[in-house]
Amino acid sequence: MAQYETLIYEPVADKVMRLTLNRPERLNAMSLELLDEFDRVMDEFENDAQASVLIIRGAGRAFSAGYDLEDTQYSGSGFRVSTDRRAMHRLATRWLRLFDLPKPTIAQVHGYCVAGATELAGHCDIVFAAEDAIFGNQAGRVLGILPTMAMWPALMGIRRTKEYFFTGDTFSGKQAEQWGLVNRAVPRGELDGVTREYARRVAMVSVELLALHKAAVNRYMEVMGIRAAEQSTCDLDVIAHQTEAVRNWLEICRERGLREALEERDRPFKKLGP
Repeated sequence: MAQYETLIYEPVADKVMRLTLNRPERLNAMSLELLDEFDRVMDEFENDAQASVLIIRGAGRAFSAGYDLEDTQYSGSGFRVSTDRRAMHRLATRWLRLFDLPKPTIAQVHGYCVAGATELAGHCDIVFAAEDAIFGNQAGRVLGILPTMAMWPALMGIRRTKEYFFTGDTFSGKQAEQWGLVNRAVPRGELDGVTREYARRVAMVSVELLALHKAAVNRYMEVMGIRAAEQSTCDLDVIAHQTEAVRNWLEICRERGLREALEERDRPFKKLGP
């Protein structure tokens, strides 16, 4: 089994593997290194004949705070359309690869699951969340469109998706369960046990049948046009990056630093309240 710098990949039960995002000091923000290692884990998991189910979780206080803006294409001095488009489509390809894995994946979400992290969780087959988990896309206030929409329109409907994408407001794991974004929301102290017990039950079914069950359900999503929709949204995100609002915010990042830019982004929404 390969060793990783930003991830922990390990067996936890018969045929059940677990991937832990392991940058707790950064709330498991997804750096370029972490994303590259994530791709390698998907290869390793898919090619392991003894592995049937993959649990994905985060170390420390959060599932993930999204993409690491200090270590991605957002940290540069600007966006060239050609390179930006390539980067956005690369993101969509990665998450669709997760969607396409021929074995079940389960996201175990606690703490923050925001911005790019919602894309990771959204493309897993099953999501169990702590009741007090925090979902949202605050990045949409200043940084463009979530490239894959994190499957929100398909999972919780277009009206709820618009409501929360328009403002970047957050919502809880319990609300996510009520709206169909996650399968179950449980008390945080029960989350690990519930997830592992379900994974063990899934692993009792033959991996060949699991692959066919998954493919059959995914086919419905494909007929609905999920791939074309994600590719189109990537292009709309590239256009968004050329708007004055995004360029102005990136200028604030360069002049004052990311922390102050994030505080300025969210300050007006905190003043208004829910």
